[in-house]
This record gives sequence, structure tokens and C-alpha cells, in this order.
Amino acid sequence: MYTKRLLIVICMFGLFLGGCGAVDEKQAERILSGAAQTTIAGVTYVPETPKATLDVNLIVKQTLEAMTAQAGGNQSQPTPIPSAASTTGSISGQLNYPASAIPAMYVTAFQVGTQNYQYVISNPGQTTYKIDGLQPGVYHVIAYTIGGGGFPAGLSGGYSKAVPCGLNVNCTDHTLIDVTVGAGQTAGSINPFDWYAPAGTFPAFPQQAASPTLAPTLPPAAATGGISGTLMYPAGGVGMPSLRIVAFQVGAPNYFHVDTALGQNKYELDNLPPGTYRVLAYTLAGGGFNPGPIGGYSQMVPCGLQYGCNDHTLIDVVVTAGHVTAGVDPNDYYAPEGTFPPNPVP
Repeated sequence: MYTKRLLIVICMFGLFLGGCGAVDEKQAERILSGAAQTTIAGVTYVPETPKATLDVNLIVKQTLEAMTAQAGGNQSQPTPIPSAASTTGSISGQLNYPASAIPAMYVTAFQVGTQNYQYVISNPGQTTYKIDGLQPGVYHVIAYTIGGGGFPAGLSGGYSKAVPCGLNVNCTDHTLIDVTVGAGQTAGSINPFDWYAPAGTFPAFPQQAASPTLAPTLPPAAATGGISGTLMYPAGGVGMPSLRIVAFQVGAPNYFHVDTALGQNKYELDNLPPGTYRVLAYTLAGGGFNPGPIGGYSQMVPCGLQYGCNDHTLIDVVVTAGHVTAGVDPNDYYAPEGTFPPNPVP
């Protein structure tokens, strides 16, 4: 191919200078041999040239250089292998909490239409998050309080339609927003700020605190969790009665309990199977106290148990294996009679 093109070029320049006879057979053979070597070796062949102003060899040299560069530019390049970052996507956004500080959270992305989810754990005070390695698809994003440091566990804030609405009194649509994740892309400004949805609006944090595909095998000693908190009693400074703290497992007939002593203001329930619980405190007779009053860990507690707090809905408390969920304080003794279930312990 190159040989035929070079012969034509040589003849054209020979005609320009007076005919093809201007380049003899030995010159043409030498030039063509250099061209072949150039094509094979991938380098530019520079033939010896006389110092004439209009030298055919110089013109052919320049032509060869141009053709060699063109041939090199047409070489096929290897196809790059796509990286993991180019086949998965991310979700990022800001974090908040309706208090003066921000607790630690499980920020979770649920893939719509599947059982898949992935989460990151934020630190107390952290105001941003990013979840990487998400398969392309549609997701819902919810943040769950872990508990501890004076914060309750199990509260949830969602990226719902109330967020772009402005989270004011007129924003009553708490439907979670579909977030589309594309390969190699980050869906930004996904802010799970809706902490005001009625209890049960958002799904509870999954019982196993790990992605189903990445869940580690827990040793038997770490197969259960716990709940702890601080106790109070509206008795006008006369002390603390004995209380029976009961954790009811949501969606199951199971319950677990521990009794406190007179004056005891803290409790801990251990050896709880991972799951979701609701916690109540039942007053026991003794020390001048009558049985009966019930305290609940309800929405009244994070509200401050003050005037204007009137939501006595019990809060879902998430227990994960190997972890004690702290800050679960069953101190709402102000609910109307019959709001909370009776003491289940005979």
C-alpha cells in the first residue's frame, strides 16, 4: 500500500522536475527500501540528500515523514478497563437534628424494589455524609439516631417531600423522595432533615447493622445487644420508687425486663436479641409509693416533657448485636390513662 503511494508521489515530483526519469532506479529502490524500514520500525527514515535547493529526495523525505506520522496516528489504542468507581455511584448531603447538637447516626440508602441497603455511621456533630459504592438504581435515604451522649436511639429523619417544602407547618407530605443514582455519578444535596413525620412513617433501621452482602459473622458473645437510660419520677423530690423497666419487641410477643431498687436513677437491659423495641417503666409498690403510674419512652421525652409537648407515641428503639443503645429514658408519666400497655409481668 505504502509502496504504491510512494511510487506515485515520486513520479509526481519527477514530472514536476522534468519527468520520472529524474529519479533513477537505484534512487527509487533506496528510497522505497527506506520507506519499508520506516513503516516496520516505526521511525522516520532520513536519506542522505544533496544540498540542492529543489532536491527530490528532500521532498520525498518530507512526504515520508508526513505519511509515517499519519500511519502512527491510526494505530488502535487498547480499550481501558472500567474502574469500580465508574460502575457505581454515590449519594451525599447534609445532616441535622432538631436540637442544639447533632448525634451520631446510621445514614442509610435503601434501594427501592429490593432488599439491598447500605449505610455509613456519622460521628457526633458531623454535618455532612457520603455513601459510596451504590449500584445504579433508585434509593430512599433515612438517618437514624444511634443513641448515647444524651441523645435517644431509634429516631429517624428522612429525605422526604417535607424537606424541599421547607419543613414548616404546611409541609405535611412525608413521602420519601426517589433518588436516582447513576454509574460514576454522585447524587448531591440529599438531606434527610425530616424528623417530624409521625411514628411509623419511615421504616425502622434494619435489625442487622450491616449490609446483607457485607455482614460479618458475629461471635456468640456479641450476638445480643442492650438498652440503657436515665430514670426520673414526678414525685416532687421525695425520691425514686422501684421500677420495672420492660422492653417490648416490636412485631413479636417477646418482652424483657429488669427491676430497679429504691432511689436508683439508671438502668440497663442486657442480652436483647437484635431488633426494634419500645420501652416502658412500671412503678412498683414499696418505700411509700403505690403501684400503677407508667412512664414511657415516647416523643414527649426528646420534646422536653414541657407544655406544648403532647405526642405520647412510643419511640422505636433499635438494638444491634454487640451494642448498647443508650439514652432511652422512659420518663413520660403524663400520657392519658390507657395510652400505654399494662405491666405484662405477673
